This record gives sequence, C-alpha cells and structure tokens, in this order.
Amino acid sequence: MELKNIEAFLMVVEKGSFSAAAHALYISQPTISVRIQQLEKHLNTTLFERESGKKTVLTQSGKKVFLYFQEAFLLINKAQDVLKEEPVQSKKIKISCTHHMGVEILPEILKSLYDRFPGFEFPIDIRSTEEITEDIRKAEIDIAFAYVDVDAKKNHTDLSVIKIANEENILVCAPDHPLAAFDKIVPSDLENERIIVYNREFVIAQFLEKHRLKEYKEVEINNVGWIKMMVRKGVGVAFLQEILVQEELKNGKLKKVNLRKSLPSTPIYLFSHADIPQTIKETIIQNSKRIFS
Repeated sequence: MELKNIEAFLMVVEKGSFSAAAHALYISQPTISVRIQQLEKHLNTTLFERESGKKTVLTQSGKKVFLYFQEAFLLINKAQDVLKEEPVQSKKIKISCTHHMGVEILPEILKSLYDRFPGFEFPIDIRSTEEITEDIRKAEIDIAFAYVDVDAKKNHTDLSVIKIANEENILVCAPDHPLAAFDKIVPSDLENERIIVYNREFVIAQFLEKHRLKEYKEVEINNVGWIKMMVRKGVGVAFLQEILVQEELKNGKLKKVNLRKSLPSTPIYLFSHADIPQTIKETIIQNSKRIFS
C-alpha cells in the first residue's frame, strides 16, 4: 500500500472532488484517479461514489478506513520530518517581504510554520524589493518574497529562486466614481485621472507607457492601506493586485474597472540561500502557492 495513494484518498475526502484534490496536490486529475483505483484494488473495495451525480462522497467502506488512514498518514509524516530535519546553527529563520504582501499572506504562512516547527522562531523583517536579494546574499535575511520585473533565475543564479505566482493586477475606483459606470474602458479613458501607485509599480508603468498614456496625475504611496483609503474617498484610482482588495470588492467599498486591454500580471518569487532547512522551505512554498491560487 503506497503512501501517495493514501494521500490522494485523504485529499479527495478533504476537497470533495477528484479535480480539487488534484489541484491541491499539483498533479493531474487522471493521476489522482489512478492512485484511488490502485488503493481500491489493494483493499478490494470501492471507496467513493457520486452523490446526485456531482459531489464525491465516501462509501461505507471508505468511512470505515478514513480515520485510520488519516491518523496513520499524520504519524508517517511526523516520522519523516524527524529524520529529514536538517541541523542548523540557529533556530531562527528570518523572513522578509514587502509591506503589503506581508499583511496579506504572512499570517497564514507563519501559523503553519509555528504549528509544524515549534522549535523555530520566524522573525519578520519588512524590506523593499530592491533590498531583498542583496540582503539574502549578505545573510541578513534567510528567505523572502519579492516582485521582480526580469527573469529572476537568470539574474540571481547564486540564489535559490522559485516562482510562486503570477498575481493578477486590476484597476479599482470608488463605487461612485464616473469610471464605475463603464462596462469596459480603454487606457485613454484614464487621461487626466489621478492614479495612485505603490512605489514599485514597474508593471503598471510599462503598461501605461506602452499605450501612450501620458496625461495623468500620479501620486506615489508606499502603503497599500492608505492607497485603498484614498481610492474609497474618491481621491483617485489605483492599479492593485487583486488579492489585496478582495474584501473591499466583496463588501462594495471598491469597484473593479474592466479594461479592454489586458493588464500584465505581477511575477512573485521566493528567494532563499542554501542553508534553509528543506522542510521549512517546502512548507513555505506549498502554503504560499495555495494562498495565491
């Protein structure tokens, strides 16, 4: 009985479908189907059935083995972690990122790290993207999230660099702003608008330059909370990553403005040096990809 098949079984139970479980494990749906079939063949029973032709639910046999598999899987993972854990001189792993990224993703990542690695401390150091790669080289920080506008792997071959996500950028305004009434706009509709930008809006700057938008007022603020407040008050409009304004869009405090020209996404990378324990790095990678997805 293979551990990966048990993992697939438990993930299907947790997510409620084969497709969602495959997405969570970063494998294809046919692969997860094969793993379930192999487990069912080994047990000589059927573990899942379709409820009303849609939701995947456990059979009676599946219910009988679920708790045993769940407990066994947790114990096996703990045993592997004990053997894989790499000795380090310090029990502190310093994490860095930009201010607004930290607000959105670090609390959840820190919770998983403290739960899984109770012997470690994970102090947070907020720095600009420009500082992060150099500070990792100088060992002032250990691992960090950063935005880059170049091919990170080519320009930082001395560091471990992993792409986490391409985060979608959107244009937002106040609900009563004139732009909120349009189904879609073109870049030229932003002429003479006040555009409030974060201090590293290289993606947006390139977009505006490409579409020859020059007649607009720009206000640069390096605090996303302030930007969102100013947009809500009708001071201007802003290009922000969608993850930063999910709550405001949901509760109606901000309005998404659709553009006929697609905005470029923002690439997010995880930088680290070689001394980071692999299990800690894997935990950060898996959780951050899940959050951004």
